[in-house]
Amino acid sequence: MPRIFWVMVSVSTLLAVAIILFLVLRGIQDGRIQSVAQRRQQIAILLQQAVDLRSDNNPREALIRYQEVLKLDGENDEAIAGIGELLDAPLTAAPEAVVTPTPTPTPELPAPTATSLNSLEGVWADARALYNAGRWADAIARLLQVRATDQGFESAQVEEMLYTAYVSLGTEKSNSGSLEEAVNLFDKALALRPDAVETRTLRDVTAEYVDALTYLYADWPKVIELLEDLYQRNPNYRDVRQRLQDAHVEYADSLSRQNDWCAATQEYAAAIAVQNGPGLADKQSQAQLLCDTAPTPSAEDGTAVTQTGTPQPDVTGTPVAPAAPAAPAAPVTGGLGVGRILYSAQDLVNGQERVFAQPVTASVKPVVVVEDAAQPDLRSDGQRLVFRSTRGDQRGLGSFDPATGLRLRFTNFAEDSLSSWNPDGNRIAFASNREGDRRWRIYAAWADGNDSGTELGFGQEPEWHPSADLIVYRGCDNQGNGCGLWTMNSGGGDRLPLTSVPGDAHPVWSPDGRFVVFMSQERDGNWELYRVEVESGAIIRLTNSPAIDGIPAVSPDGSRIVFLSNRDGAWKLWIKPFAGGAEQPLAGLGGDVGNWMEQKLQWVR
Repeated sequence: MPRIFWVMVSVSTLLAVAIILFLVLRGIQDGRIQSVAQRRQQIAILLQQAVDLRSDNNPREALIRYQEVLKLDGENDEAIAGIGELLDAPLTAAPEAVVTPTPTPTPELPAPTATSLNSLEGVWADARALYNAGRWADAIARLLQVRATDQGFESAQVEEMLYTAYVSLGTEKSNSGSLEEAVNLFDKALALRPDAVETRTLRDVTAEYVDALTYLYADWPKVIELLEDLYQRNPNYRDVRQRLQDAHVEYADSLSRQNDWCAATQEYAAAIAVQNGPGLADKQSQAQLLCDTAPTPSAEDGTAVTQTGTPQPDVTGTPVAPAAPAAPAAPVTGGLGVGRILYSAQDLVNGQERVFAQPVTASVKPVVVVEDAAQPDLRSDGQRLVFRSTRGDQRGLGSFDPATGLRLRFTNFAEDSLSSWNPDGNRIAFASNREGDRRWRIYAAWADGNDSGTELGFGQEPEWHPSADLIVYRGCDNQGNGCGLWTMNSGGGDRLPLTSVPGDAHPVWSPDGRFVVFMSQERDGNWELYRVEVESGAIIRLTNSPAIDGIPAVSPDGSRIVFLSNRDGAWKLWIKPFAGGAEQPLAGLGGDVGNWMEQKLQWVR
């Protein structure tokens, strides 16, 4: 017995030592990760400060910031390139040697020079050389520097070259699939020449195509309207013919799922009229047969009914519970709540996008949080706001620190959108159709500086769980079927369906993670809000209005929902209890809503 006792003691001691060693090593590893993250964040801040200083025509301070970056990361490409541009010479030496400029080895094509370290004549010579070489982005930077230094200097030629460079670069971006950047460049060209018909047409066609892709799987009638107009104007533009046919087919399939066979028949016929495809005639014939023979459905059992009268099941096959009739004039029990609603709106005069904070008190006006920004998402600690940047020179995702006013850039693609913080506040998930096929993909990126992100798979509108490694998003299975709302982990694995209606969109978590609130047009023929319980899959409809109800957000205490609606003829923020009940308008918006489906609301403390 004593021998067994001492064996057990020895084993217990070894186990305890192993646990202690594991915890110590884990602590060291966590410390290293934290240290690396802090260093990367400091580098990102210094690089952004250098860019801002160069924009403010303060090259000497910018040079100091780049040198500080090299002390932290001696091989940082952005800092090395920035110093080389500031000193008007390529730089490959170690950080200690960066203070001595070297001669340019290619005098026939000067290196880009973005600061006033050189004379105006030198910058003008650079601009012409870069322009003649077709290096449009660099030429634009030099030409803008010339204009900023002396607006009267060769003004007619500078404007002519700027216009041509904007159009040429926009055309290059369009050809490579960077359509939003192309539209932005065409807009800049048109600001110089508003009457340029060819450029105006090119800009409008590109913008209409981008708008059509934005509405994919969310509003098929809108997609069809935009693509039909584009097809009539230019049937050979990109893949508009195929896109238009696909939109008719997808809309017809959606109507078929709602048993609206007659309307589906018309859409299949419209798809065939654009161009016939395999199986379309069979789909049209089947829909026509069901249209001719189907009885008028009813819903005497009180289940939710579409405009055609068909009960809509959720992912478990259970009919969706209907929303109780709303009484908008009645007050919301317990008031509107506390906190602020973050949203974005466009200036009615110049179209500039701004993020606003609307206090949850109808009598208080909203305040501007950050300019040239949209789709806000504030980190849980309130210390950093991530958003979609609409600044011409910082397209992509960026962040803003309310306490310091510091603005950082996270990604470089104009198509990146709808970002969401992870629970730890060090990563963001976002969606983008940046690739050449223009298909929406979800990415995750570290929130400490420029990071193009890691692709997690196809999908849209990701929203990170408030406390777990789980992302809810809008997507399909690997074969493109089973579309609806899905969940996955931050590595793109463990994908599971949450709902089974492709039109379900814009999901947001409740603070406790038990529910997901979303909007859908396909369930009841109109944009309404719904709530799904994650564990059971049970769904109830939250709103019931002939107007648009969408873009939901849940209050920090989980008691209320805020959403956008145009139910009284103008877009406003509306609030209703999470458990159901009457809605109440909170306030109008501080500008134009623009494309409402690209909006994002967040209710913060």
